[in-house]
Order: sequence, then structure tokens, then C-alpha cells
Amino acid sequence: IYCSTADRGRDDLILDLHKRRGANKLIPNQIRFLRKATEGSCSPQPSPDMEVFIPEMVEKCAEDETTDEYRFLCPHAGQFMCKLTNLMFEMEGEGEVLYRIVSWDSCPLDGLGQKEAAGPLYSINCHEGSLKYLHLPHCETCTHDVELTVAHVTAGNVEIIQPLKVTNTHVVVDVHSLSLFGLLRDLIFQAYPIEAQILLFYKKLNGKHRMNKLHMHLLPGNIPVEEVQKQYKSNIYIESSATCELSPGDKYWPFSKNTDHEITIQPEFEKFKRDYGPNYHPTFEVFFNTDVVKINLGLLNEDNKEVWSRLVLITDTEAASPKLDAT
Repeated sequence: IYCSTADRGRDDLILDLHKRRGANKLIPNQIRFLRKATEGSCSPQPSPDMEVFIPEMVEKCAEDETTDEYRFLCPHAGQFMCKLTNLMFEMEGEGEVLYRIVSWDSCPLDGLGQKEAAGPLYSINCHEGSLKYLHLPHCETCTHDVELTVAHVTAGNVEIIQPLKVTNTHVVVDVHSLSLFGLLRDLIFQAYPIEAQILLFYKKLNGKHRMNKLHMHLLPGNIPVEEVQKQYKSNIYIESSATCELSPGDKYWPFSKNTDHEITIQPEFEKFKRDYGPNYHPTFEVFFNTDVVKINLGLLNEDNKEVWSRLVLITDTEAASPKLDAT
């Protein structure tokens, strides 16, 4: 295989950096992968002309919203980012893109060694040749120390794709055929905090107890809020600044700063997990009297440090949510 002088110099640098991290040698495939991650001239670059769009919703089955698809009608070549999922499509021309999140149960990870899901599994369909590059959103905070790959699932078979580029927000892959795509993370690497989100849903409880409830969902940051909202239509989604950094596998303790009302939170603590569905169960439940109009909520880590704290206003008016055109 021909390598230019610049390539050989870059490979020496990669090997030197890798040895400093404790590895004795790299196999050729790893060299090629790391070279791709370091060179930018041939990799797709974020475009200053990137357009953000809100997709339409295609209803497949009125009784099962999990079968609904997002639809993007691309008007021309360029980069386009979905406002709801943060997926980015690099298109070579006009075309229709249909996509939705499916369960990781349809992707057999058992035979892939030490890998775990690092993002939702997307079913993506588009006219062949229209979609050139796919940018999958990740939530890693240390991309230089965490190896991300992409699972491409077709007819029950899983192909592991090495990314062309990993940015601070996305993993970029070249698209040759479409089906299921999802991010994977190698378990052999040290665990780091990830960009997470704490979603809040308010539920009015009927009965003589005069109590209401707030659900706290601790989730990875690359799960679309819309997907969680689908499962809690009867609850009110409370918008807040939800982002924080959480470490998968670590325990977290919720607390309330309110002293004028009795507020009960259960369970006392819970481990944070990379939960990519299909069921987004609440991590914590907050119970309070019906006359409570605001709650000061927070979250402590294992070092007893506050990692998230917000003033939550309780309202009977449904919070704003992303608007989708149903077709």
C-alpha cells in the first residue's frame, strides 16, 4: 500500500501518541482508522450553509406511534440537520428521507465483543444515491479517548463501520446502502462523563390524597425529547435547561431545596445508565401537595457535589413542544 511521506509521518505521530496511552502496538487497520480520524482534507466538513429543518410526521398506525416516521423533503444538494433528532444529512441532490428510531433488540450486539449502544438505532430510507454522508449525533465528552463506531444492520447482519470523522457533536459515515444505523462505543476504554439531559414530566393525580407527581428522566443527551414525549402524552412536559454531565454506572441522589412544603422523592438514589429505549421509564418520582407551584430540584453525585439544579415551575398549562406536521 502506497503511503506518502506525510502519511508516514502522521502514522509515526499516531503510534507515538498511542504508546503514551499505554498500548504497545497498533495493527494496520487501527492505523488506517486513526489516520482517517486525524486527516480532514478528504472528510466531509460542516458547511456554513447548513440548513436546519423540522421534519413532517408520517403516521403509519394510529394505535402505535412507535411506527411513525419523520420525513424530510430535500429541495437541493447540501447539508441539512433535523431540529428534533440532530441527525445531519449530507445530500447530493433533492430527494425524500424517511427515518425513525427503532429498538436495539433488532440489532444482535452479543456477537460484537466489548461494545455497547452509544446512541439511538435509526431506520433510514432514501432514494439510492441521494444521501452521501450521514452525521449521527453523539454525547461523548472525551472523543479522543473513546472509540466510536457505527453499526449498520441489514437483513439481520451487522456491519461495523469505521467513521470518516468524529467531531465534538457528530460521527460521520459514508453511506453506500440504507437500513439501520446506530452508534457503538468500545467497553474496553475508560468510562467518562457524557452529555446528559434531565427531562421533567408533570402528572396530576386524581383522588383524595391531594398529591401531584413529577417524573425525572435521566437520559443520554442524544435521545430526542420528542421520542420520550410520545410515551407520556397524558403528562405535561416541563421545559427547562436540562443539560448536564453524568457518568454512566455512577450513582446519583436527587434532592429538593424546598423547606415550606413536604416533598417526597423516590427512590433515594439510582445508577445512571445509557438508556436508549424503547421504554423510557422515569428515574425518579417527586411527590408534592397540589398547592405547590414551584420546586427547587437538584442532583448530587457520589462525591456529594451538585451536578444539576433548577427551579421548576409547576403549571396546569401544557408546555410548548416541537411542532410536527402529521400526514
